[in-house]
Amino acid sequence: MDNTIIQLKEQAAQKFTKLELPTQNHGKGFALSINVDWEKVFREIRKAENPVIIADERVKVCRLSELGEEFISKYAQKLVPAEDKLLALQYSVAADAQVIIIPKNIVIENPIIINTKATAIASAESIIVIAEAGAQATIVENAVSTENVHYKSQILQLYLQSRAKITYCTLHQEKAGTHSFTTKRAEVLQDASVQWFDFAIGKGFTQVQLRSHLREAGAEAQQYQVMIGIESQQGDINSDAYHEHNKTTSVMLAKGILSDKSRAMHRGTIRVEKNAANCQGHQRSDMLLIGEEARCNAIPVLEVENDDVSCSHGTTMGQIDEEQLYYLVSRGLDENLARQMLVMAFVEPIVQKIENETVREEIMELIEQQVK
Repeated sequence: MDNTIIQLKEQAAQKFTKLELPTQNHGKGFALSINVDWEKVFREIRKAENPVIIADERVKVCRLSELGEEFISKYAQKLVPAEDKLLALQYSVAADAQVIIIPKNIVIENPIIINTKATAIASAESIIVIAEAGAQATIVENAVSTENVHYKSQILQLYLQSRAKITYCTLHQEKAGTHSFTTKRAEVLQDASVQWFDFAIGKGFTQVQLRSHLREAGAEAQQYQVMIGIESQQGDINSDAYHEHNKTTSVMLAKGILSDKSRAMHRGTIRVEKNAANCQGHQRSDMLLIGEEARCNAIPVLEVENDDVSCSHGTTMGQIDEEQLYYLVSRGLDENLARQMLVMAFVEPIVQKIENETVREEIMELIEQQVK
């Protein structure tokens, strides 16, 4: 292994011993039950199995350690430093990231597929995606776990150079009993655009920390998140957009469908720096409660230091519209089918934003299976 990677692992291990576990604000009168056995995690943690990546031959796939010290210094832990105990823990075992490089001005027609499967009691992985200037691609990650998995973590860093366009779609399908912690960050440069899609449709605990840094004029981030909560599933969904330059744009939309005893927390933050004028940032959170014991909370935040911007936020929480349900049933539909149709109509606007038709249809099918 490259000496620089070894040093990064050792530095992370040292930080791990000094840092505290991160704390989360769930809002007054609301809490998620995060039943992680941290002693077991700290004892059993190891590097996750290498993901299976299916990509066009023009896409470079390799380990970070294969790319030399200059490349490592430029990209390793740049967007996601080891700033808390869990991130330091991840880097102490998974500093040698899987790297995907999409070459300059290349348009990849077929989706790049990343299959990540956690099988160890506790594991960590790190992925770096670099879209060079003018590159375009859709990436679909299937995140699954086996029954014995207690803890899995992932750090994803996405770098978009000028005019690049990347759609990154993650399907969280972890088993019950799995606690999944994912940190995703993107650096978006001039006239580049990133689309994030996160679908939490498993049965375990899922935490997603998503952030886009809009660092040059024309940079854009669209961040879409969906949680389909069943049984006792819990989701801690976070979405941030940092406007760090003039003429940048962000859109954040989260939707949750919660049944049984499921719970969801959504936090959204739009931050506009003092020097970032003519920016637009809009966030919205919509939650549909179809279980009497289902619960949710939302904390939208605007941190705006420049007056020449357009920013907004909104939140809705409610149940299935009884008038719409009555209308469908009165037209001869079975009540269960009518409810399913209304639920699918609630989440469909996000899925329809996925440009790739095959990916869009597969996700709709998975959601339909979850809400039956």
